[in-house]
Amino acid sequence: MGKSARWSLCALLLVVPLSQGGEKPEPQRPIALLEAVRLALERNLTLAAQKLAPKMADAIIVEQMAIFDPTAYANFIRTKKKEQSTSDLFGEMEQTAQATIGLTKLFPPGTTADIHLGASREWNNYPFVTVNPAYNEEWGITVTQPLLRGFGIRVNTAGIAIARNERNIVLAQLRDAALQTAADTMKAYWELVFAIQNRQLLQRSLERAQHLLEEVQARVEAGVLGERDPSVAQAKAEVSIRQEEIVVAEDAIRDAEELLKTTTELAADPAIWKTRLVPVSEPPTDIRCPSAEEAVQTALQKRPDYRASLLAIRSRELELLVRRNQILPKLDIVAGGGHTGVGATWDQADHSIGTLDYYNWSLGLNFEYPLWNRAAKSRARQADLQRQQAVINLRALQRQIQLEVRTAIRQVATNMGRLRAAEASVRAEEERLRAEEIRFREARVGTGQDVLDAQAALAQAEIRRLRALIDLNNSAVEAKRLMGTLLEAYNIVFEEE
Repeated sequence: MGKSARWSLCALLLVVPLSQGGEKPEPQRPIALLEAVRLALERNLTLAAQKLAPKMADAIIVEQMAIFDPTAYANFIRTKKKEQSTSDLFGEMEQTAQATIGLTKLFPPGTTADIHLGASREWNNYPFVTVNPAYNEEWGITVTQPLLRGFGIRVNTAGIAIARNERNIVLAQLRDAALQTAADTMKAYWELVFAIQNRQLLQRSLERAQHLLEEVQARVEAGVLGERDPSVAQAKAEVSIRQEEIVVAEDAIRDAEELLKTTTELAADPAIWKTRLVPVSEPPTDIRCPSAEEAVQTALQKRPDYRASLLAIRSRELELLVRRNQILPKLDIVAGGGHTGVGATWDQADHSIGTLDYYNWSLGLNFEYPLWNRAAKSRARQADLQRQQAVINLRALQRQIQLEVRTAIRQVATNMGRLRAAEASVRAEEERLRAEEIRFREARVGTGQDVLDAQAALAQAEIRRLRALIDLNNSAVEAKRLMGTLLEAYNIVFEEE
């Protein structure tokens, strides 16, 4: 081995340890594709923030359901009045102590019920009052039932239904975010595979260039070639170029590793920054995708964003139902009834109310018609326009899905064709290199530059094949994401919290 070849080999050996952190080798962590995806779905910070959205939506549902919660009330009033009397039939002093407790509740049809129980004590200095002090007890119920505005279970539970729709929309958005996170993780994983294998290809290319340099140096030492022969400088230059490419490739590996560490949240452990990730999953070469028509139909059934748009239309329809109901006049039936009792003591008042001899009841109508009613009509108009907007947005999303999915399916087919062409190119370049090496070593008619050119062409063909393979897998991942089937294609279970 000549001095130049030995120096080149030493330089390579120096480059690799320096890229690995010096003499002490860095720890390695094997990682499989599905493990990386699982870590991302469990620990990715962006997705973790998104997982809080369903809990907030649950709180909104409870808030909407709370309108049907009963409300308890109580009041106590103590009054005292002293005024100058204008007749001997009336006294000057009158006092009252009154307490009431009750319960009111709204029901889904719009019915409002109020049940109350009251008691009071009245005393005065009127000369002709037979019961003084007087104790009063009464209980009753009042029911109000809307007949127009505010009538109907769908109208009064629309807020709950909309809140539940919004929760389903949030879950769809969360699943869409999970699909995007999984796709980003898989692409980052395959890019790391590309970076590592690209470096390996460059290493093989460097070894071929070094081997040629050794042969050229051997010919110089044997006197076949002169010291100033161009083949010597060409071989040395090619070795240097290959070494530079390896340094750049090592930096690309670092970039790909750190992206994957961040996506999977392995970066939460500070020690991971000094650990080399070692992918153990190989990119498949046999990838099959459905036809564009089948893929579009699958996307319309599986895509979370499309499902969210359908739910948005339902919410707008419910809002329109409520707004149109608010345009109607107010016509309510009001009915009430109860019993009363009076006595000189509480016991007498209890006995009197218990006989049920003294009662009251009422039945009536309340009518209200706002003149012009522009505010309610304007709100209904807004709700109708929002519904129309949601329908148009759905149609636009359908067109977008068709375009995205069809483009993605074609991209998979294109990359499959690239891979086949690249494999044929590699085979051809291997044959070319073998022929140039025979011409140079055995026939003695070729030049070192011819061999170097063939080596460089083979290295580029191998890198193109690797690039096509990674692009094929990335495009397949993107196609499955756009169809909404990425998680189930890999049997990945995502817990929607």
